[in-house]
Amino acid sequence: LYEKDELNEEDFENFINTSKELAVSININLEKTANLVRSFKQVAVDQSSDGKREFELISYLNEILLSINNITKKYKVQINIDAPKAITIKGYPGVISQIFTNLIMNTLKHGYNNIDVGAIDISIQDNNNHIDIVFKDYGNGISEENLTKIFNPFFTTKRDDGGSGLGLSIIYNLITTKLNGTIQCQSTVGEGTTFSISIPKEIE
Repeated sequence: LYEKDELNEEDFENFINTSKELAVSININLEKTANLVRSFKQVAVDQSSDGKREFELISYLNEILLSINNITKKYKVQINIDAPKAITIKGYPGVISQIFTNLIMNTLKHGYNNIDVGAIDISIQDNNNHIDIVFKDYGNGISEENLTKIFNPFFTTKRDDGGSGLGLSIIYNLITTKLNGTIQCQSTVGEGTTFSISIPKEIE
């Protein structure tokens, strides 16, 4: 229109408004990409090291979710975090990353296998010197027979699909030995599974 000398005021204003919208959209996506890269780098560094440091648990958990977003976005499962406030702990962020990544991947693979939509609710409470975490899904659930075996090394119900049976065993060992914490599981077939985790705020 400009080259044909047919550009009126309304067309020009529409062009300006569209350009602003595009600029804002590009900026938002660049910020998201920058945050994703930053989170991925931090989580990758933590996973490759065994260093203990002080960190804010809730924001770090959000970074973990960002770092695995390329996997979780393939599922129609909403991951919700409920925490009353920021919680600072002194421990091993790489271990925390492994625990939550394995829990989420395990839930998606087993809890929501053949289920189109669902949710994972992560509730975190600051309880004096300990952090209490409830990790709950509303998926397939675990049979009473298998519930007593889930933390055993190499136990899996997905052997034919390449399951190693090490996911929950690794989680159990990391929580109980590396973090000096506890983990318990309750489940009902067809209703879902709940993991209750308690870890100290400062790891010795």
